[in-house]
Amino acid sequence: MAKGRPRFGKCGKSYNLEEIWADPEEIGGAIRKIEKNYPALNKKLFIITEGPYDYEFYSRFFNPRLCEIRIANSKKNVISIIGEMCKSPGGKASESVIGIIDRDFSALVDEDIPDFENLFMTDTHDIETMILSEDLVESVVRHYERFSAGGAFQRKYLSGIRNRSLFESLINCSLPLGLSLLINEKYGLNMSFKHISCKKRNRFLDFIDPQTLSCDEEAVYSYVIEKNPEKSELFRDALLKEKMNSGYSDVPMQICRGHDLMCVLLLELNTHYPGMNNERIRSRDLERAFRNMYDADRFFRTNLCSSIKKWAGDKHPEIFPALFTLNRNL
Repeated sequence: MAKGRPRFGKCGKSYNLEEIWADPEEIGGAIRKIEKNYPALNKKLFIITEGPYDYEFYSRFFNPRLCEIRIANSKKNVISIIGEMCKSPGGKASESVIGIIDRDFSALVDEDIPDFENLFMTDTHDIETMILSEDLVESVVRHYERFSAGGAFQRKYLSGIRNRSLFESLINCSLPLGLSLLINEKYGLNMSFKHISCKKRNRFLDFIDPQTLSCDEEAVYSYVIEKNPEKSELFRDALLKEKMNSGYSDVPMQICRGHDLMCVLLLELNTHYPGMNNERIRSRDLERAFRNMYDADRFFRTNLCSSIKKWAGDKHPEIFPALFTLNRNL
């Protein structure tokens, strides 16, 4: 194995980003070298993911003795690595690696994603939308409520002035931006959405009422157009066409981005459940709370996990029973 590279077992919570970072050529070369020089490691599996968040999430479910999780820095790079392995001459390198990518809008828009048998996608738009549920959102809110002043009273007050659950409100507030992103992808508008985030200032405050947690859809579309004035007419025409198809709201977790759902929840928490010392919750801390509170058993019931199980059972029957942490539901 290449000098300085992590050994198997590097798929835990504590890691050095440089140790798990690699470009497509580097990872591909490492796998071929293992295949050639370390035949005993053919019973090991590389799991290539998009980024650090994916690494931390999937590390919970795979056995570190048998798997090494790496990040490729983008969805495109994951696909490139898997494609390179599938073309590897004379060996079975493709059986030593799987890729896991976000589905994004591929359930709604034709994407040029190769049909590699060892390339897997999240059930919904991304990891966050795959794990989010009403009870998980409630658990996370209760966690922060315990450390806020007047949390229980605030919750009772808010439930009295709102006509939908918090989970439904998160979706309702995220759908307009998700639809805008879908239109951009579907119609090839090449619009910019980088300015809509919650890293420094929560931009969602510009179109969401913190009290009722309701979204001004037109304000979302106007803001998108304001930042992309040259695409205004094309966007409006496409928006009208897409909104005539009322079915778009039937699959919210394919349209909404997990990042946007988190930003809306962050707005809710920082507005109504501030800490005792008024310290604001950061987005990365909220994401970590969701990962930690997510019931691992639910992952083993996802279509993603079922697909990986089937592939592993066919390709690696000798290690398949121990491939997943705690050997759950196999």
